[in-house]
Amino acid sequence: MPSRVAAGLTFTLVLCLSLPALSADAPVAASALAPSEFVVTRPGLVLVDVAARRAVLEALPEAEREALCGPPRQSWPRHGVQRNVGGGAQPAQTLALTMMHAAASYLATGDPDARDGIISNLLRFAEADALSRMTEPVTVNHFYNLDRTLLPIVTGLAMVHDDPALAPDEVATIRAWLDRLVRRRGPDRVTNPEVASSRNNHRYLRDSVTMAWGAFTGDNALFFEGVNRYRLALEQMREDGSLPLETDRGRDALFYQRHAIASLVAMAEIAAVQGYDLYALTSEAGLDLHQMVAFLVAGIDDPAVLAPYTKAPQDLGFLDWRGHDRHYMAWFEAYRARFPESPLTARLAAQIEARGSLDGQLVDEYAGGMTTCLYADPMTRVAISAE
Repeated sequence: MPSRVAAGLTFTLVLCLSLPALSADAPVAASALAPSEFVVTRPGLVLVDVAARRAVLEALPEAEREALCGPPRQSWPRHGVQRNVGGGAQPAQTLALTMMHAAASYLATGDPDARDGIISNLLRFAEADALSRMTEPVTVNHFYNLDRTLLPIVTGLAMVHDDPALAPDEVATIRAWLDRLVRRRGPDRVTNPEVASSRNNHRYLRDSVTMAWGAFTGDNALFFEGVNRYRLALEQMREDGSLPLETDRGRDALFYQRHAIASLVAMAEIAAVQGYDLYALTSEAGLDLHQMVAFLVAGIDDPAVLAPYTKAPQDLGFLDWRGHDRHYMAWFEAYRARFPESPLTARLAAQIEARGSLDGQLVDEYAGGMTTCLYADPMTRVAISAE
């Protein structure tokens, strides 16, 4: 069932069921996009079609399902409510981790304890108007840190919100709280377009949150903010696939190239559930997301690729698990599931395995959750984990 996106152009509706490689249709110029052509077709769904993906996961043997989504848990943490948001650290970091793990558990089996762990925590936060007070002086990092927590909260709520066992008034309380937060830190906030954080990875993360909330609530304007930011990111790209505002970071040039890609992949997956293929978009120069990934892959293998932008040796620590049980390359699960036969996929998998790890269930806020559970091809991912 195609969805119209521009005069004479269509995208194929892609359900996050088994995530086959997308069709190689003619690329679509990103400049052709218009808000009226991108509407939320499946409100309530964000990163995956819950019922469809669960059908895939429930059909697996228990050990294989747990390899993707983690083992079942008897109880879930009860997190203390945090109202303040500062510029130095992510607020409610442990709550965000619980959201990602519990969402995966619920996705895998419909676990009612995981569902209740999500709702009970979010309800207490909502009733206390948590995460609503910015400590002074307020900087762009306050909003960036808040966004890191909000994306897994939104995707976690989307996973469970329509469970018939939930009390509608409790879900409504949570929705109202999140709507205030999302609008205050996103579309209702005035920003200076000349500041780098209004155009770099900060903005990509911000608009992925806004887009996720638009998909969940059925707000077309919020949804399109993510689509439009994806388009603008393509136009920012140099011919070699590098992003100027990310590769100006010295030893962290590749770190931030990867950072930007993570949010753009999240946007592409949010769009895919609604029937739109952002992976097929190109810039006016004919460049797409794959060029960004190709620059990252080339730079990991050959530091000379970075020479036009920095002479600093690159820190490749992002290829391995980072602190707090997250993995910066979690977005790769979605990319690999979409493009399993791509040479870029094979090269990047080999790079991660050589310099880091693909073991376990990959989790990261920038990707929105536990990506092995959300996207990974069961046979491929289980085979890798068993090696």
